[in-house]
Parts: sequence; structure tokens; C-alpha cells
Amino acid sequence: MATPTLFRRLVVAQTIGAFALLLVFSSVFYVERNRVVARLTAQRWAPALRAAAGLPAGTASAPGAFSLRVSERRPDDAIPANTWAPRIVQLRATLLTEGIPVEEIVFTRGVPRPLTWIAVPAADGHERWYGMQDEVVESYVARRLLIALALGIAAVAVASWVAARRLSRPLEALRRRIESHDATAAAGDSPGHAGTPTVEIDAIETAWVALADRLARQESERALLLAGISHDLRSPLARIRMAAELLPETEGVDGRRASIVRNVDVADRLIASFLDYVRAAELPLAATVDVVAIARHLLQARDEAADVLALAAPARLDVPRAHELLLERLLANLVDNAMRHGKPPVLIRIASDERHAIVDVADHGPGMPPGARERLTQAFARGDASRGTPGTGLGLAIVQQIVRRMGGTLAFEVVDGLTCVRVRLPRR
Repeated sequence: MATPTLFRRLVVAQTIGAFALLLVFSSVFYVERNRVVARLTAQRWAPALRAAAGLPAGTASAPGAFSLRVSERRPDDAIPANTWAPRIVQLRATLLTEGIPVEEIVFTRGVPRPLTWIAVPAADGHERWYGMQDEVVESYVARRLLIALALGIAAVAVASWVAARRLSRPLEALRRRIESHDATAAAGDSPGHAGTPTVEIDAIETAWVALADRLARQESERALLLAGISHDLRSPLARIRMAAELLPETEGVDGRRASIVRNVDVADRLIASFLDYVRAAELPLAATVDVVAIARHLLQARDEAADVLALAAPARLDVPRAHELLLERLLANLVDNAMRHGKPPVLIRIASDERHAIVDVADHGPGMPPGARERLTQAFARGDASRGTPGTGLGLAIVQQIVRRMGGTLAFEVVDGLTCVRVRLPRR
């Protein structure tokens, strides 16, 4: 189940709150209106009822212009009135105030509206029923009430949608800027930005900009440190290698020379990995790169047999906001990882959908345990705890950093029975 957005929650909360308020005010208005109508109706009926029942005259009010029906018994098709209805309660109370005791109130069908029958004890002691046709029973009240509530809910929903949209758009714009790691753009520069940010959103943005600045400085200092160390280490390593190559050809020296050269090569590869890690965070993403051409160039450079390393791809697939060296390093690291820790043959598959370029590097190896996947994308993490397999522990970390910078995703899946590392890069 998808997590509801802030915009949806705001719309629902405002709609429910406004509907509850509208329902309360409508109920109060409806009750008060019923009481007023019942009071006025009873005052109109009172003179004619007193005269017909032979009761003493009450307040000096003129008889209303309506026909009064008289019956000695309760109507056969009578429908009892709801004694708790506000209009009936007020009708009883007002007639009693006018000196007319009411025993029972019922309704019968009539045209254009139902008849209201009131049982009143006459002066001779007999109970008689008096029927009148007036505003006690409203026609189509339920329909009118439903239409009014539907229109009210529609108006509230539209107003809530507009208000929630204006409140959530600054947050949405800030979220897009955070996702794109763009701490320098002005808040109003985001596409689709509308509405005025609140004090809280401004505070969040200020705090995020400060945090992004600190992280950028730390990343820059770390990159400078790694680059400096890597550059400075390569000079003494070159001298060590040269010295090893100049050792005399004597018994026992050849093995030591090979060991020295081998360790120098390992250190050189580690330094190269450091530099790749630095470049993954520093190279600009300002070009549109054909990832298929990168893959073909990689296969030519490796010169592997077709049954060991193969490519399945369209003629061309462009990826915007990329860098050629970064995509080359991404593919090279994935292939190296599959060759070293998986099992040939290795297949590079490149495809696309409407929004993403999809790069799969699949092999026939056993894969990695699900619990280790998150750990192995961190710097210097090794899948082989015994260090029996050569490597620096930076391959997948560099891939993860490149993918994150380009706004993509990295996943480990099983596709068609093959262990697969899948990279999805946005095409827009």
C-alpha cells in the first residue's frame, strides 16, 4: 500500500473538518428553522382550533386562511408523528401556550402536502381530531438537504484542494531540490513552484542548505585528501618498482623481486581505485552519453571471448546528465565484480523503458546473501572475508556513488535464473 502524500492528507483533513463544521451548522440551522416554522404555524392555527373545540379565547390573534377539517375519530391511514422531532415538540409547546392541550399528532396523505391531524379535548369532554394543511410537513426536504450537502462538500473539496496544493508545493519543490542535491538554486526556481513558503519551510530549507554546505566541504576536503595521498604515494611506489627491477640477477632475488612488483601493483590498483572514488563525486554531469557505445568499447578493451563476456543492446541509448568516464567506470566495475566474484559467462544487457535506461550485468554465480547487499555497497567492504579474492573493496561503492549522483537506482536481482546487478538511470 502506497504511503499517502502530505497533499492528500491535507485535502482529506480539511475536507473532513469543513464537512463536520458544515454538518453542525446545517443541523443547528435546520432545527432552529423547524422551531420557528412550528411556532408561527401553531399561532396561526390556535384561533380556529379554540373556536372549533369551544375552548376559552386566548391571545388576540386572527384566524389563519386555511381549511379546518373535523373528525370524531382518528383517521384510518394516520401516520404517527415523531414526538422527538424539533418541529413537533415546538408545535405542542406553542399550542399549549395558546391554551390548547394536544393529545396526539398524526399525518395523512394529501395534495399538495400531507394533512396534520391534532387530537384536542373539546369543551364538552369529547376528543375530536382537527386536520389542517400547512408547513408542518415539508415536501422534498430530504432531497433538498442532500443536494445542499453535496454542493457544500464539493465546494469544500475544491477549496481544500487549492489550499493544500498551495501549502504542499513549496515542500514538493524543496524535496526535488534535495533529491537533485542542488543547494544553490533559489526556491522559486524549481519547476511547478507556486505558493508562498511558510516560516517552517523556510527554516527547513535554511537548515538543509547549511547541512549541504557542510557536507560539500567535507566531501571536497576528503576528495582532496585522497587525491593528494594517492598522487604522493605513486612516486615512491614507482621508485620501489624501479629499484626492484634493478636488483641483480642472483639466486633467491627473482622470487623477492616478483613479490615486490606484485605488491607494488596491488598498491597501485588501490590508489587507482581511490582516484576513481574521488572522480565519481567530482566529475560534472553535463553531457549526454551513449551507454551502448561505452559498453562496446569496454568489450573491445577487455578482448574476452563471446562465450565469456557478451553484450545484448540496441543500436544506441542516450543517457542525459552523465559523464563518459563515470559510465565507463560503472560498467567496468560491474563486469570486474561479476568476473571476480561470480561465474562466467557474463552478459551485459542494455534496454530502456519510457523513463529509464536499464543496464543489467548478469552472471552464473550463486549471487550474494540478501543481508550483505547493503554492506557491500559501502567503501572498503569485501564479500570475501578471508581476502582470498583480490580486490580493493571500492568497486560497488564507486558504482553506488555514480548511480546516486545520476539519480538512478542499484538493485541485486535474479533475472531468468541469472544473478543480476541492475542499474536504472533516468532518461529525462
